[in-house]
Amino acid sequence: MILHRFCPLCHSKSLSAFSLDTKRLGPHISRVKCNDCKIVFANPMADGTELNEYYQLYYEKDHYEAMSYRNLILDHFNRIKGLTQQEIKTEAKYLSNLREGMKFLDVGCGLGLGLAYANQMNCQLYATEYDSGALEFVKTYFKVETHHGDLEGAQYPNDFFDFIHISHVIEHVLDPRAYIQEMKRILKPGGILAIGTPDISSKLYTWHRWFNFLRFRIPDVIDGLEHTFIFPKERLRSLCEEEGLVVVNHYTHNLGEKFSRLMAYQMPLSKKINRLIQNAFHVNQWIICMK
Repeated sequence: MILHRFCPLCHSKSLSAFSLDTKRLGPHISRVKCNDCKIVFANPMADGTELNEYYQLYYEKDHYEAMSYRNLILDHFNRIKGLTQQEIKTEAKYLSNLREGMKFLDVGCGLGLGLAYANQMNCQLYATEYDSGALEFVKTYFKVETHHGDLEGAQYPNDFFDFIHISHVIEHVLDPRAYIQEMKRILKPGGILAIGTPDISSKLYTWHRWFNFLRFRIPDVIDGLEHTFIFPKERLRSLCEEEGLVVVNHYTHNLGEKFSRLMAYQMPLSKKINRLIQNAFHVNQWIICMK
């Protein structure tokens, strides 16, 4: 475990307690907030060895099994095959700058939803992922060059990719600034970086904290105990700009989950209600940057 005495992003020593969750399983139990740059992060934080172990067979963990997540992804694969390139850009706004034939890197590709869109756009596919089972899954459905492990370990050449897609990964890493620097290095001049991640400044997260304070309770972690860094919208933007990227678009959105599919999940009713509530708020964000 790593104990941070100062903010990993701005090095401020002004930190305050943010949330605590000792009931659920996960690599972290507590979070603090930097009072200067407003980033929220796990502290103490699981180290690289602990996280690597946690993410093995990640998509076979209970919450994904309850959602029949692989079947859900396969349904999306089949649906995406019928979309035109313009329909893809309308449905997935974060891909609006993607062009046919581009070199497309999916960082932490998971089960390959981003790859499915890029494949339909006839892009050259590359992917990194910690979960070896997930990599075997995507290689079954796409012609993709993969790297098992961390992005830096892939050692891609400078100025190599036209488009880098990183969806719900930046909140899991130990050094988000270093990740953004590495993605900028391997991105071509004029290339696009699309980052999707939770938005801790969402009204839902804010109201949840105040609801607990009014009940004289310590707020718990409601997004995911495996998350190491949770970005307010403005802090994610400022971090990208600090690293010399030009912000092209930045927006928030909800989970986009259909009620009928949510009700079919094999999970307790209380968890379904929680996801239904999250679906009513803009809890996630996408920032699109250009090098």
